Amino acid sequence: MKKALTILLMAAVAVGAKAQGFEDAFRYSQQFPVGTARTVAMGNAFTALGGDLGAMGINPASTALYNSCEFAITPALTWNSTSSSCDYWNASDLERRGTKFSVPNVAVVFAMPTGRSNKLVSCSVGFGVNKVNNFNSHISYRGQDGTSSLLGNIACGLTGVPSGTVDAEDGYDSGNLPWQTLLAWDSYLIDTFDADDTYIGATENVFDDGSIGVGGDLWKSFDRETTGSVYDIQMNFGMNFSDQLYLGANMNVYTVNYMEDRTYAEEADKLEYYQTGFAAMNYNYFQQTTGSGINLQLGLIWTPFPAVRFGATYTTPTLYTLSDYWEETMTSTFVPNEFGYESTKEPLIAFPEIPFAYEVKAPARYTLGAAFVLGNRGLISLDYEHVDYAKTRMRDDYGYEGVFAADNAVLKCFNPCDIVRLGAEFNVNSALALRAGYNSYMFTEPEYQFLSFGIGRKISETAGIDLAFRTNLGKTYYHQPYTDYDVVTVKGANVHEYNRELLLTYKVKF
Repeated sequence: MKKALTILLMAAVAVGAKAQGFEDAFRYSQQFPVGTARTVAMGNAFTALGGDLGAMGINPASTALYNSCEFAITPALTWNSTSSSCDYWNASDLERRGTKFSVPNVAVVFAMPTGRSNKLVSCSVGFGVNKVNNFNSHISYRGQDGTSSLLGNIACGLTGVPSGTVDAEDGYDSGNLPWQTLLAWDSYLIDTFDADDTYIGATENVFDDGSIGVGGDLWKSFDRETTGSVYDIQMNFGMNFSDQLYLGANMNVYTVNYMEDRTYAEEADKLEYYQTGFAAMNYNYFQQTTGSGINLQLGLIWTPFPAVRFGATYTTPTLYTLSDYWEETMTSTFVPNEFGYESTKEPLIAFPEIPFAYEVKAPARYTLGAAFVLGNRGLISLDYEHVDYAKTRMRDDYGYEGVFAADNAVLKCFNPCDIVRLGAEFNVNSALALRAGYNSYMFTEPEYQFLSFGIGRKISETAGIDLAFRTNLGKTYYHQPYTDYDVVTVKGANVHEYNRELLLTYKVKF
């Protein structure tokens, strides 16, 4: 896997990640558009095709092909399943499943013929709402491990920081240290050792040779659930020149809603193994992000011959204005021991008084497409899209990048993404069509891949229904609950994630 994405996956799933970071910017820069059942079934390879309301966000020139008004609505069922295979002792594989109902696409186009047979033949105005990203995911794993500890990770990261900084009254407001670190300090889960700027975790012992390590086996459990989506509100205008050149433009307004709830816990397998009297700790992180974005999209479709079509689009960078609210909670439990630690079970909670506002500038996108129409029997379509994630940037709500300098430095390491979409349609007869599609997002190894299939049925001269099924070919990654520290390699789990969708579109001309 590419170096930048490896860093991303480690940071995005780390228990101690901050509320805003480059992983958030990357999340909102990605797009996996839905569309209508017809466009989804054909892999959304519609840059050169148009003529479908699901293609409005793929190529804004697509509405210029209409010579009548049309409305379409697409309800859908989405399934998410995740299985985790853990490296811990006594671990059992856990699988999480979830089903969501939504309406990922609603659109309408109004065609306005000019009465001419050449030059400007017609204009079109379209409005649509389309889902472009889905954040639903749930992973869990649990098992026994004594090679590392979250508290050891936190203690190691504090080396060289005076205890006065950790114990400062304004610690949560100053931003000098992660809230997770301050919660661990206030919960007596880390303490100084041997020097004012050297620390030890409550799960660690000092051995006879002077070394420090985890006292014994810990029962570790991790659970993370994310929900939400990004929707694109499209305002479209198209023009048809001589039924040969079609131009279009979209103003796209995005709505962002993301929620994450994750919990990590460690529990002593045998209490007598820990010099501090450590029994258990529990850490919870909750985040909710809301906001909006805007960009401009330009497109064209050219049909030099009836059987050949070409298309191209350019989408300007998207400027997101986002707001984060988050809450962190930590609980500790001790038993009486020779050092005099007292038992505490009251959770400590940290949260901002007001949400944190910031901006993300997502990169521009370029798309080229070609389609070949096989008479009345069907068609084949191919799209190529390019987006350079290294141009993603974060800044505060005053427009300054300073607070995000480290995050932007990581984003500059990201490689460009090449997206290939293939689609085919075969007309069984004038009323029935069979469809198939394939997508490849080549920014990871292995890349994200999607297969889709569908069927279309013409009900009357003015109405029709389409059905589509899309599935990814599985997303596999290695998850660590926190990052490696000192000379310790942190064990985690292999995660396999699948997403599947069933869509039904009803469309009617008027």
